[in-house]
Order: sequence, then C-alpha cells, then structure tokens
Amino acid sequence: MEENVARSALLRQKIMKIISLLKKGILRFQIPLLLLGVISLAYGWQIGHLGFYWDDWVFIGRYQSMGILNTIFYGGTRQLGVYALMPGFLLAGDSPLIWHVYSLLLRWLVVMLFWWVLNKLWPSQKTAVTLMAALFAVYPAFSQQSISVVYSLQFADYAVFLLSLGLMINSIRSPSRRWFWFVFALFAQSLHLFIVEYFVGLELIRPLVIYFLAENKPGWIRLKRTFLYYLPYLCILILYAFWRSGVFGGGFADYGYKTITSFWLADPKIALVEIIEYGLKDILVLLVQTWYATLSPSIIDFSQPYNFFSMIVAGLAGFGLYTVVMASGFDQVIPEDSDEKKSLTQAAILGLFAVIVSFIPAWFVRRHIYEPGNFGDRFALAGLFGASILLVVLFRFLAGRNGKFQLMAVIFIGLAIGIQIRFENNYRWDWERQLRTYWQLYWRAPALKPGTVVIGFNAISPTTVNYVGAFAINDLYLPGKLTSSPPVWFVNYPKTPISANMDKFLTGNWVYVDQFDNISAPVRPDNSLAIDYSEGRCLKVISSDDRVNPDFPDGYRTVINISSPGLILGESTLIPSRRIFGPAPTPSWCYYFEKADLARQEGQWDEVLKLKEKADKAGMEPLSSFELFPFIEAYAMRSDWVHAQKLSLAAYKAMPKTSAGLCLIWKRVGTTSPAGFSAAFQNISGQIGCH
Repeated sequence: MEENVARSALLRQKIMKIISLLKKGILRFQIPLLLLGVISLAYGWQIGHLGFYWDDWVFIGRYQSMGILNTIFYGGTRQLGVYALMPGFLLAGDSPLIWHVYSLLLRWLVVMLFWWVLNKLWPSQKTAVTLMAALFAVYPAFSQQSISVVYSLQFADYAVFLLSLGLMINSIRSPSRRWFWFVFALFAQSLHLFIVEYFVGLELIRPLVIYFLAENKPGWIRLKRTFLYYLPYLCILILYAFWRSGVFGGGFADYGYKTITSFWLADPKIALVEIIEYGLKDILVLLVQTWYATLSPSIIDFSQPYNFFSMIVAGLAGFGLYTVVMASGFDQVIPEDSDEKKSLTQAAILGLFAVIVSFIPAWFVRRHIYEPGNFGDRFALAGLFGASILLVVLFRFLAGRNGKFQLMAVIFIGLAIGIQIRFENNYRWDWERQLRTYWQLYWRAPALKPGTVVIGFNAISPTTVNYVGAFAINDLYLPGKLTSSPPVWFVNYPKTPISANMDKFLTGNWVYVDQFDNISAPVRPDNSLAIDYSEGRCLKVISSDDRVNPDFPDGYRTVINISSPGLILGESTLIPSRRIFGPAPTPSWCYYFEKADLARQEGQWDEVLKLKEKADKAGMEPLSSFELFPFIEAYAMRSDWVHAQKLSLAAYKAMPKTSAGLCLIWKRVGTTSPAGFSAAFQNISGQIGCH
C-alpha cells in the first residue's frame, strides 16, 4: 500500500515538473508563438487549396527546365536574387503546398526580425513593440501573400535588411563586440541591396536610428557620432546607387517606363508636381484608405458566407490577442514617465520618416499604390515598416495616459486579419478557376503537336495574365521542356496585333512572334489552336463551326479563321503533374463534354454516345445548349433520329440562338446520306428554322 502511494506521489511530481517546463517554455516563447498565431489565422485557412499565380509560373517553369540557379533572369540589376529564391526551391521544388507553408514561415521570420529590431530600440516598450509586429504581420496594404514563389524573393530580402538593421544596433549597444556586429551588419546591408531594390529607401532610416542610440551625447557631438557611425553604410549605399543607375553597369534598362530623373530632365516643374501630388496620395492610401476595405459594406453579403467566417475569426483573434497582451506583463517597470514619452516620440518620428522614404524605389520609376495596376500593391511592402509603427503610436496618443491603446490596436489587427482571410479566399477561387481551365483543356486536347500555340481571349484567371498563361500551359503538357523555342505556348489574343493584320497573317506574308526574355514563339495559322474559357460554360476548342455561333466574346470572332483543331493529338502517355495540378477531378459535365467533343473530332460516334449515357446516368446537365452539339451529331450519324430531334429541340428551346449551329450539324449529317435523314431533317427544320 505504501509502495503504491509512493509511486503515485512520484508520478504527480513528474507530471507537475512537465507542466512547469511547458509553462516556462510557453512563457519564454510566448511572443514568437503569439505572432505565429496571428500569421496562421490570417494566411493559414486555405493553405491546402492554393496554387501558383502570376510570375510563380515563370519561376517554376525555369526551375523545372534549367535548375535552381536559373530560376530568375533580371540581368545585372538583381544578381543575387536567385540565392534568395534558392531556399524555397530546395525545400519546395514545384509543390504549391510546400511553397505556401514555406512562404508563411518566411513571413513569420520577417515579423520576428521586425520585432527584434524594435525591441532593441525600445526595450521598455515590449507591449507596443509586440502590437507593432502583429500589425506589421497582417497590414492590409499588401494583399498578395498567396503569391508564394514570387514574394519569397521580397520577404527574403526584407529579412536580410532587418537583420542588417538589428546587427547595426547591436554594434552600437555592445561596445565589447562592436566590430564583430559591425562587419556582419555591413555584409547584410550589401547583400540585401543586390537581391532586390524594394527596400533601398529604408536604408535612409539608419542615421535616424543611430541618432536615437547616441542619446547620451551632447548636440554637436551626437550629430558627429551619428555621421561617423553611418558613414560606412552611406558609402555602400552610394556605391549601390551609382551601380544601379548604370554608372558601373546595372541600370534601369529592364523597365518599360521612364524613371523620374528622365521626366525631371524633360520638364522639372511637372515632375515636381507629380512627385508631391502622387507622393501624398500614396502616403494617404497606405495609412488611411487601405483600412476602408476592412469594414466595407460589401462584406455583408449572405451569398458569401466566407465573409462572415472571416469576421468571426477577426473578432475572436482580436479578443484573444487582447487577452494575451493584457495578461502577459510584457513591459518592464519604467523608471520615469519621460522614458515612455521619449520612446513614443522616437517611434513617431521613425515611423513617419520610414513611410516617406519607403516609396523612393517605386517613385523613382514612377509607380504608385494610388494607381497600382496589376499586382501594384507590392510597392507598399517597404511602407509596412513605418506604417505599423506609426499607427500604434497614434493609438497610444489617442488613448491618453491611462487609456487602453492595446484595445484600439487589436481592433485594427483583427480587421486586418479578416481582410487577409478574404484576400486569401480570392486566391483560392482563382486557383479553382485555373485548375478548371487546365483540366478541361487537357481532357479536350490530351496532347498537342510540337510548336502549337494555344490562343485565348484575355487572362485565364485574374492572376494568370498574358505570358504567365504560356508558362502554365507549357507546364500542363511538357514540364521541364521549356526552351528558347517552346514546344507549347500561349498568347492572349487581344494583346497581339494579329487581328489588325489578319489578311497578311492568313496569306503567310506576316508572322507574329511572341517574345518573353529569351523565348520566341512564332504564331502562324498552321500552329494556332484557339480556345474559349469564358465563365459559366465548359472550355471550348474553336473550330470552323463557330462561324455561326453567336455566343462568342466580342473582338474574338476573327480567331475562328486561324484555329486548327487538327493540332490536337487524341492519345497521350503524359498526365499533368499531380504535385502541381492535383489528382484528376471527379468527372463532371464538362469532362463528358470535352471527351465527347474530342471523340466527335475523330469521328468516334459510338464513344460520344457512351459518354452521353454516362452523363445521363450521373444526372448531369449542360451548362450551355451549345454543349449538346457533339451528342446531337452522334445520334444523327447513328441514325437515331428520335434522340437527335429531341436533343436538338431541347437545345433550341433553351437557347434559340443555337438554331444556325443546329442547322449546320443537320446539313453536314445529310452529306453522308444516312437512312431516314430526309424525313427527320424536314421535321426538325420546320421547328428550328433551317433553310
């Protein structure tokens, strides 16, 4: 009995020890865990349902074809960019899921470095610094976290910049190891400048930070000390500026728009007005306008239940964050009120100055988040540093001496989490649309003749614009086979001059060559395959039959003259990469339609009818009456006049504008002289108006 009691006591002691260790561990790592929780709530809900977007496809295509060291071609202006991308490719390869996990963890690293830098500046203001970091993690001015491959470059560079800034602070605060930290700070500064130029403007906050740290020195000595400490960093920045402007190579030749210096030389007065006007607009967008969307009335939409989910998560996240912050006791005892006032004053100055200088790289090439264009809010990335600091200082000021500024901060953080959840959901649906298009194209065209150029009308999805679609479709068919003369390519018809030169194009007197970097893809009538992937219906390969199809996007009808379905090969041993495109979707109506349209092209009428039987058995209905055409023709070619007439009437009654297409099918069937055609055609033509 005594032995059992002793064992129970020993077990209790072990359990209590484990609980104590866990409690100590949580307390020790509470800030990293707290910030990871904020990031996960904002960006983690759809992580398994996201894919590749925008230039993700370009980097993935190059990685598959040429390896890690050739994933990015920015010439001399971003020579070290490939090394910033390398960790992601080593870890994730071409897996969207792993890329999104890596992107989330990289964002967490950047946020932790941001917290580390500010905590070194104002160690007695840990609560404010933690809220600044949480706001920095989800600030809604940047909405593109889901573009994982592309922005791994920017966030890796952000991390190196923040590391350099923190090491610089260490070199000043730790005299015993000053040179050690100083050398690594200079190295990190040089590294981040040659990765990408997004954060060059933030280099100008260094003298301000040094000035704050030299607070124990009198005025002139403090300024002199600041200059001497900053001089090595300034020299590196000046060398970079000369190099990046083209004096030592590099330059801005890669940009298709003028720099502000060129504009200034042409008209200084107008250039100055633009800088001031659009600069102020950008600052207002970053600090004020970006918050409007977090509480937009459009959120209240009963047809979009995910909006309500995002609001619930935002509320719970804000409540949880407020509870943790208020219970944590982050701040140390402040010996004098003046310490807090001094820290807040410094934070306000640093935040405002950082917001202004953060836009310098964008303003230099005349880009503005006020008029962002495609993916333009990336130019707000550098501004998140100052904006997050400035807003928390503003909350502290508005709350007053005894107010709960933490409550104001967590409300805004909660709102930001909510809108980031909705941003991510938009990317989820974008990926759904992409996958729907890719799989339907693969079902309809399992393989293509080498050199085929797929032609589409506008972007495949909001993020898959122009050349991006070329890399995506090349990856669908021939991953790892991307060369200067790609075996499969894609062009966006309205972005080409083909329509304006159609006469010369058709006669062979003019060939359009689509170019992207070192890739050249000639487009000719004999290698063009046009597709229509409009919303609300299945993807359709364009054929000569579509001359009588009124259900066609305006400005795209001339493509009928050049689409060659004969480029499609009916058999293929290649299956789209499961890592990227996932498993083949469960057969839907569009699956049966695409396969039937392929079988119709090859004259396999019995196969078409088998597919119709399967679709009927599954209870599936067409999305458009035009999608009944392959089945109508198959019934007619097999002299099943009852079903051919029944389906023709169903298509016509649902959509009377199908009449011309239906008549074309019936007349084509008549050229084969099947038994019973005359009577069947006379009957149907009287009802649908064939002449």
